[in-house]
Amino acid sequence: MPDQRFHVVNFGCRASQSEGAAIQDELTQAGARESVSPYDADVLVVNSCTVTAEADREVRRLIRRVGRRNPDSRIVVTGCFAQRRPEELAAMPHVGYVVGNSHKHMVSGLVLESLQDPQGEGRAEVFCSDIFDEKVLDVSPAQGSAGRTRATVKVQDGCDANCSFCIIPSVRGRSRSLDPDRVIDRVRDLVQREYREVVFSGIHLGSYGRDLRPRTSFVDLVRRTLDTLPALERLRLSSIEPLEVTSEVIELVAAHPRVAHHLHVPMQSGCTRILRRMRRPYSADAYADLVGRIRDAAPDAAIGADVMVGFPGETDDEFLETYRLIEASPLTYLHVFPFSARPGTVAADMDNPVPEHVSRFRGRQLRSLIARKNAAFREAFVGRQLDVLVLDEVVHGNSRSGITDNFIRVRVPGDLDVNRWHRLAVTGLDDACHGIAAAL
Repeated sequence: MPDQRFHVVNFGCRASQSEGAAIQDELTQAGARESVSPYDADVLVVNSCTVTAEADREVRRLIRRVGRRNPDSRIVVTGCFAQRRPEELAAMPHVGYVVGNSHKHMVSGLVLESLQDPQGEGRAEVFCSDIFDEKVLDVSPAQGSAGRTRATVKVQDGCDANCSFCIIPSVRGRSRSLDPDRVIDRVRDLVQREYREVVFSGIHLGSYGRDLRPRTSFVDLVRRTLDTLPALERLRLSSIEPLEVTSEVIELVAAHPRVAHHLHVPMQSGCTRILRRMRRPYSADAYADLVGRIRDAAPDAAIGADVMVGFPGETDDEFLETYRLIEASPLTYLHVFPFSARPGTVAADMDNPVPEHVSRFRGRQLRSLIARKNAAFREAFVGRQLDVLVLDEVVHGNSRSGITDNFIRVRVPGDLDVNRWHRLAVTGLDDACHGIAAAL
């Protein structure tokens, strides 16, 4: 293979990150060489997101920047934006291929072909078809991570929900689950490659198994994985919808020694009237009760949520309901998003849009609130000892980054062994990494 290098840039959710890691793994296992920077790559894979208009803009900005700084590069765009607007992306300079989610299995082969036989300028080739024709989840056996300590396994794709604001079902298709035997084989391979933590991810993770025959469930998959693979040191669960965080899920997170004390439960709004307009199937009171039950069962657990501000018609009083619910809740971190009208969704045509400056202000209010709550959560661990997985990430000169069972970033001494657990004493907060500092 010529001395050509590739680079993968991922945008979006954990499922997308997992897909990008699989592409990266396939390419390296095929002998392709990876560049450190996207601007030095001969072939750049842009694994796109389209959940908001800003996500679309970020993808376009990256393509333009790479084209300006490295005009000889060839760009392959895949992911959700590629599925939604393939022709728009194909018209951009330096884009060689546009590969929708329907054809994502082709990406590695196209990259290898481009590395071996670079092509000149010309309109991109497009590989994209109706995502709803996809009936089975069939993903590459290669699976890894950007690092060598934690890996994400996508066990489910697609979504059958009908939230009024969400474009994702139209670019991901119907809910599809990976056969449990294939999941376990994949995790077994990762354990043999000395990954210390595996994260189960999906687009609608709690719906896992409903489409399989015989039918199964996400809880059954988790239990079977843990029982079958005692060498798996830690299993972390990705985002799970509120109605699917059952008592069994809470018990697993709270009591199983190899399940991370961490749940991410999308909220979207703390106002029941807004939730109804979003077509979310729970009330604000039900959500508050759920996260309270999680905290009662697992006092040290990290509990995160997605929150949208500026949904059409959201009044100051309705936003205040969300603010007060979060303030009174045990949530430890938030992903805050301003509403973004996605063409083709019900919410895109709703009346009474919220001005952009109001949405930005509300977002800042929530971020400031959760920063205080997160600092209080981290401060509670100062003086205690925690098990920390040291990552292959250098921060602050000679220090490294680590992560705890309950999803707290930790700055640790740089001489600690990477990809190992260490029992460390928490010495204080480290706001530079939004975490804590710890030492032997």
